[in-house]
Amino acid sequence: MISRIPKITSLVLILGLSLGSTLSASPQNKKLIHVGYVGESLENIPDAYAKMIRQKMLGLINQNYYEFHHPNDLYQSHPSQVDAVKARNNNSFVKDLSELASVSGLNYIFSTHIENIADTNERVMLKGEVIRFNRSSNDVYRYEILSYVEDLDLHLNTLKDELINTIPHSVYGIGKNRVFLLLGVAFVLLFAMSQTFGGFDNIFGGGGEPKDPEPPIGT
Repeated sequence: MISRIPKITSLVLILGLSLGSTLSASPQNKKLIHVGYVGESLENIPDAYAKMIRQKMLGLINQNYYEFHHPNDLYQSHPSQVDAVKARNNNSFVKDLSELASVSGLNYIFSTHIENIADTNERVMLKGEVIRFNRSSNDVYRYEILSYVEDLDLHLNTLKDELINTIPHSVYGIGKNRVFLLLGVAFVLLFAMSQTFGGFDNIFGGGGEPKDPEPPIGT
């Protein structure tokens, strides 16, 4: 059994170094980034397509490497500021975004406006834009959409590259997965020990003396 100890020690060292390098990896930004989504303004779009657009936009913006603020939560805490942003007043739009960012502590704000410009009974044609407000630079990035609804995923891929992936990663992404990493390492280590020492019973003291073998049948 003593000869097996170095194997366990080596495994612990390897797993410890791997976990340490993962948890200590330097993020792009040491400050927690807060990203809010005020939701969509959809016009003349059938309900089924509207629901699909909402789900896809939430899935696009809700990433785990920053703190995401859901539209419902934002509206409950800051209804007047959210309404002002969704009103899209050209004369005060940037000011309204800046005010919402200030009162809610958001670093970035997303908003979507899309309408169906197709005639009745024709294929749904989407026209609109997704905007991203950057509080630190006080500017608005506008991504225009003009496509049939079935081609929306092509725009979402570009949106992810240009508007989502360019947001700095914060330490929250690592901390959020720390528990799962530790549990995974513990499971691998426990499994390795069970294989080395002959099963979970031996690890937890249930091994004891070897049992007498069962007598052969017929004796």
